Amino acid sequence: MEPILHIQGDAHSSLTPLIFIHAVSGLAWPYMALGNLSNTSDPARSRPVYGISSPVYSVSRYTLPPSLEEIAKEYVERLQSELQPHGPYLLGGWSMGGMIAVKMAEILQAKKETVQQVILLDSINPEKYPAFVNEEEHRIIADGLFTNVCQAMGMADLADNSDDEDNRSDASDASDNGSTMSDEDEEDDNLHRLFSTMRRHIHASTLSIASTEPGKLLPPNSVCHTSVTLVKCTQLSETVPALFSARQRCIRRCALHPTLQWRPQNFDRFRTLLIDARHDSLFDEEHVEEVTSMLRQILESC
Repeated sequence: MEPILHIQGDAHSSLTPLIFIHAVSGLAWPYMALGNLSNTSDPARSRPVYGISSPVYSVSRYTLPPSLEEIAKEYVERLQSELQPHGPYLLGGWSMGGMIAVKMAEILQAKKETVQQVILLDSINPEKYPAFVNEEEHRIIADGLFTNVCQAMGMADLADNSDDEDNRSDASDASDNGSTMSDEDEEDDNLHRLFSTMRRHIHASTLSIASTEPGKLLPPNSVCHTSVTLVKCTQLSETVPALFSARQRCIRRCALHPTLQWRPQNFDRFRTLLIDARHDSLFDEEHVEEVTSMLRQILESC
């Protein structure tokens, strides 16, 4: 699985590409659900759209960066070396993806590059997300998010056995000893590996978010010279069970905040568009058409 996924549009178009960053799963697949983001049905004139997935799915023994800042630095290097050496840039992301996109915009600006727009798809400012009380709380939250992602993908059963290393080891040993796996067994083994990797990515990502100290993503008095559009869900999602009450209150307070705790003064322009959806259902069939329409509206001036 290549880290940069071509989602739609003409790769050779003169229009500025839109780059989406993965959410907490590490996969850019949800963006594949979007409809045509160009104001034309002519494929040769359509805007190219790409998604960046975590290299953990494609690079053997990949070490996940410890912070959102380090992730953003790595993705900027990959973006400039493999896809778009120079701006202007259009960046966006759902949830964690928006957090990374904001930091990428600041890094690109420091390189004297232009970032026209950052699109935040229901992304909370991670600086307002409290640190974990202990590793047990971290594990509970990460496991709950993993289960939610598996359910959204229609593979809830994999949430229960994705950390079962014995099954995967047995399959690998059989292959190494010359035994032939059936196509069905091989497919099951590949899925098992995929979801085990996802569990690991979610565990690392939640720690990166909760470890973002105030002022680390964007210094309080700095200005990132870009326009930001926040697509904010108006329905509250159910919180992961067994959280401390203080965290429940904090998440609710952030979700109800008109800018999801982002500081508009940190950007040239900041606006919020509302959508009647829950965070986890943003790319579901019932909402994705509206999300597509909103994105096309945002991109009209780019």
